Amino acid sequence: MAWWPAVAAAALVPVAVAVRAFNHTLLANRRVRILGPWTAFRLALAGAGIALFLPAGAADLAKAHYGYRVHGHAEDMIVSSALDKLTSVTAVAVMGAIGAALSGEPVLGAVAISVALVTLVPFAFPGIVPWAFALRLLAPGHEADDAVIRAVTRPPVARLLAVYVVSLAGWLVTYSIVYLCCVAVGARVSFAYVMALAPFTTLARMLPVSVGGLGLGEFTTTALLVSAGVDSALAARASLVAMVALVLLPGAAGVLLLLRGGHSQRTSATSQGNDTRTSTSE
Repeated sequence: MAWWPAVAAAALVPVAVAVRAFNHTLLANRRVRILGPWTAFRLALAGAGIALFLPAGAADLAKAHYGYRVHGHAEDMIVSSALDKLTSVTAVAVMGAIGAALSGEPVLGAVAISVALVTLVPFAFPGIVPWAFALRLLAPGHEADDAVIRAVTRPPVARLLAVYVVSLAGWLVTYSIVYLCCVAVGARVSFAYVMALAPFTTLARMLPVSVGGLGLGEFTTTALLVSAGVDSALAARASLVAMVALVLLPGAAGVLLLLRGGHSQRTSATSQGNDTRTSTSE
């Protein structure tokens, strides 16, 4: 293994988490300021830690509930967590379409464009999403405010475009890490092709068939690298190194953060804008 690409990949991991966290603040702070840079970074790490133990979907719901318990503002936190996930899928699909065009992979590009279009439906028709039910599930005992839900689910176009741009930047950093992992093990593949495979690897990790998407994501990455002519052994190594960088490193940091605790836990009254807090033990 060439160590300099591996070290460079590891150095980019906190950058990728920071960009992801900043993207969440653009949605969560739409009405009121809930997340600062550091609290958003901690929440992103906590989500990565939760994802090490729960399948996709369940981990996202648990992260949204955790964010509400720590920061309050049920509608803003829970809805923004869902929209953050949705917009990130749109952004990775757009990146995949661009990468497919640059690498001459029309089939991959067509699938990526289809995924991007599907993810726009909840913004075009926000009424189809059962937000009130989600609030009852993730913020038990809290009375959902329909006016706040409508405000959070309809961000201004300028804000939404900023979210997409930041999310796209985050995915470019994330898949730069994957590319560096390929370089580290000697797997020769273009960065454009790594961009093209991004939506498929990301969606594979989101399928609720394994904890954190582990296994399925690596299988998908390996298969797509092999289809590009990479030796199967090198492709598998690249996938495993990328898993360590993108899943295990931030996940381990998140687990330590969750075990340490010591956060301030807001009461359900805070979701209405109250600043009352109850402190947990260190």
